[in-house]
Amino acid sequence: ARARLTPRALERRLVRGELEDVVASDLPVHEPYVRALVARGAKLRGSSRWLNAASVTLSARQAVELARLPFVTSVELVPLGRVSRDPEPFAADAVGALAPDAATPAQAQAAPGDTAFYGATFKQLNLMQVPALHAAGINGAGVLVCILDGGFRTTHQIYAGLSVIARYDFVNNDPIVDDQVPPDAAGDASHGTSTLACIAGFKAGTYVGGAYGCAVALGKTEYGATETPVEMDNWQRGAEWADSLGADVISSSLGYYGFDSPYPSYIYADMDGKTTVVTRAASEAVRRGITVLNAVGNEAATPWHFLIAPSDADTVIAVGAVDSFNVVTSFSSRGPSADGRIKPDVTAMGSRVYLPSFSNPSAYGRASGTSFSTPLTAGVAALVLQAHPTWGPFEVREALRETALNHLAPNNDIGWGLVQGFAATQWTPSTTAVLQGGPGAAVTLAAGPNPFRAGTAQVVRFRAHGRVALDAADERGRRAARLFEGVADGPSAVSWSGVSEEGRALPAGMYWLRLTVAPIPGAATSPAAAIAGALRVVLLP
Repeated sequence: ARARLTPRALERRLVRGELEDVVASDLPVHEPYVRALVARGAKLRGSSRWLNAASVTLSARQAVELARLPFVTSVELVPLGRVSRDPEPFAADAVGALAPDAATPAQAQAAPGDTAFYGATFKQLNLMQVPALHAAGINGAGVLVCILDGGFRTTHQIYAGLSVIARYDFVNNDPIVDDQVPPDAAGDASHGTSTLACIAGFKAGTYVGGAYGCAVALGKTEYGATETPVEMDNWQRGAEWADSLGADVISSSLGYYGFDSPYPSYIYADMDGKTTVVTRAASEAVRRGITVLNAVGNEAATPWHFLIAPSDADTVIAVGAVDSFNVVTSFSSRGPSADGRIKPDVTAMGSRVYLPSFSNPSAYGRASGTSFSTPLTAGVAALVLQAHPTWGPFEVREALRETALNHLAPNNDIGWGLVQGFAATQWTPSTTAVLQGGPGAAVTLAAGPNPFRAGTAQVVRFRAHGRVALDAADERGRRAARLFEGVADGPSAVSWSGVSEEGRALPAGMYWLRLTVAPIPGAATSPAAAIAGALRVVLLP
């Protein structure tokens, strides 16, 4: 399993992931099992390490036969996903279509952060404070972003200096990510070409992506001509590929929300953060230290107006869309998730976003959709990671949330609100670390948001191996609430809303979170002696 991961991937897990090393789910599917399926007539489309599964085409009769094999736990019919479509497709821009191939001298002299440096992309980036980060020298350098979409064409002038470390087509199983006609339809790659631009496009004075200095991996997982059952499996395979490459961020403007007969349908109740294939895949990616962003969907005006998978995952940053005046668009899907969590998490400009032409390498236009607010936000996530390379997905999500414009009153229309990139890089996660007895005994304690308001949830995360007691104590050291008591063996999380053990609201003020870890006799990873960590948090009225 380690041999399948790049050194970058292993380092990312160690620094940012919940998994400190490879685990059983990183092992490839047992090859003799796969060969046995193929020998019985199944056509192999791919396999998933994380799900320990094979994706195959087969008849109903074969499904019954294969289900009886001793190594097959179950046979699941893959639903047919209807992808979330952009409400306003690309339209050529009257000014952008006439953009020259070379910047004028005045534009060429503009520096990062100057309005003239960005051309018509200034508005969509300035809403998120991105030019201020560029002016500070933060442009995504050193960060690897994997984009999962329907294909990519990199012949436009804004991709002349693009750093692509890997390309793969999970539809046709080859390294060609542009249109292949047939089987692709002409224009299938246009959507991914646009999302890529929002992150990494660059031509000084004309077009600037939010993280124009980053490297990218381009994964083609969507087949545009038809909606086929395999596309969610393709997404899963793409996420595993991103993990193996060492990707820091996954940006996905794909999502699945409804299904056609005779395939079984997911329903709203399944948008609970743990049911769909892509949601489970996204959660596994986050466990491995990858920050995952996904479009919340464009379904607000349809009968299915809720969010789409995998944006329902708790750890995925679901992105909604606002216009240039920071007003939520009519199409941006609304939350909550089926289990009651606020979604989307944040928003960015998704109305009339400035984009490169797919057919003309020197022309531009505009389109609308959460498809574009998502990569704009992914670009900010890349900037945050450049500024704070040890932050994990949780810290990135909380930084984006807690500094967004609606962070004091999050709701299911816009979540925590419009992303503010510069403020996010200035956010300080409340984290302390105590090391004793070697890596197996490492204790970490983190809480966010901090400060937090009475009645809202503060998430307290800790990593420990042993018997754990987690308390909230007042300024005098008196226990106000016990938040957790039991055995921990790795990362854990609890929620505290500022109440006592009896459920009584505690007065506003300063509190200490105290984590005590005691040894478990005979346990290999348990500390040799009791150790503790403490963290100060502030409860607001």
